[in-house]
Amino acid sequence: MPVRLLDTAIIGGGIAGASVGCFLSSTGGRVGLFEMESSLAYHTTGRSAALLTPFYGPDSMRAFAAVASDFFYHPRFDTDKPLVTPKRVLSVVRPDDIMAAERPPHSLWWNETQVLREVPFLKRGLFAGAVVDTCVAAIDVHELHSMYVRQFNANSGEIFTNAKISEIRQTPSGVWEICANGKIFQTPVIVNAAGAWGDEIARIASVPPVGLIPKRRTVVMLSNSDFENTDFDLMHFVIVEPDYLYFQNFGSGKLMMSPIDQTPSPPCDAQPEELDVAVTVERFEKVTTLKVRQIDHTWAGLRTFSADLDPVIGFEPGVEGFFWLAGQGGYGIFSSPAIGQYAASLIGNTPLPDSFGDTGFRFESLSPERFRLTENF
Repeated sequence: MPVRLLDTAIIGGGIAGASVGCFLSSTGGRVGLFEMESSLAYHTTGRSAALLTPFYGPDSMRAFAAVASDFFYHPRFDTDKPLVTPKRVLSVVRPDDIMAAERPPHSLWWNETQVLREVPFLKRGLFAGAVVDTCVAAIDVHELHSMYVRQFNANSGEIFTNAKISEIRQTPSGVWEICANGKIFQTPVIVNAAGAWGDEIARIASVPPVGLIPKRRTVVMLSNSDFENTDFDLMHFVIVEPDYLYFQNFGSGKLMMSPIDQTPSPPCDAQPEELDVAVTVERFEKVTTLKVRQIDHTWAGLRTFSADLDPVIGFEPGVEGFFWLAGQGGYGIFSSPAIGQYAASLIGNTPLPDSFGDTGFRFESLSPERFRLTENF
């Protein structure tokens, strides 16, 4: 059976795999990107409505956001349109929660009158006002992923879709062999960017899992044509944290809302549960004057977390050439320009830009080694 030779094999065609493939292929070498579905970004990436939120998430993601922000506004690669557009996040606050409300840098305080002017269908009297994050931008997820893929192709990277990986083994010489659809690929480095399937890929390769936890997130879509005198087109991103709900404009005449669910799930083609959809509608009607009589459509996606909520980025200790790129926990889109660059530098042993050091964060702490350490007594 003929064998294809690669310098790096990336498993997973979502935002993580595409970004590291883009940066890694820019330095030369034969890079292959393997995706089990018929198209890239079919699962989580293709079901994301992402925001660039520099002041949200764990410290690791805030550090990656600090590096990535400049890239979004000044991309290194050609794009067909801007990657981001300014957006405001309104975290509405009940009267008893004003003192405890988190206030990101450069945020504003809007009183109830100001909030109702922007979100007129919120119920009057429920909220004292809102903390307004002004440092947020909506990300064009499709364009961002497409940019990575275009650059990957321009760098002579190879994409293999419908790649059903049946076996991953390491030869005595340390070379990895990937068996996919009856073909064999040899490579010294495997990048495990398989998202919710990350631990499954590790098991196939006889590498211990790191304990990734996929969690389902539900989205319900409404159309303003179903409501009188209601226009969703200029809607901000509104978070109602005490009620576990967010909603925002998403496309012409559409409102996207979610119950902010995080239900553990096996790796799968996630689908919304009827109960979660009903809970979303109930929470929305509880805080607004709108009555939902018809749902435009629904979907669900998986966000994958590590046990300590930080991403897992680095070579598996004691296993030559097996690289983890997993566990972004819902922050994978906005962190991808920085994570892709960081992962590519580790794999290719190339220097990082000064912007990483400027964050003050110890990125090496994200290595999978943290899950392999044991105490000796």
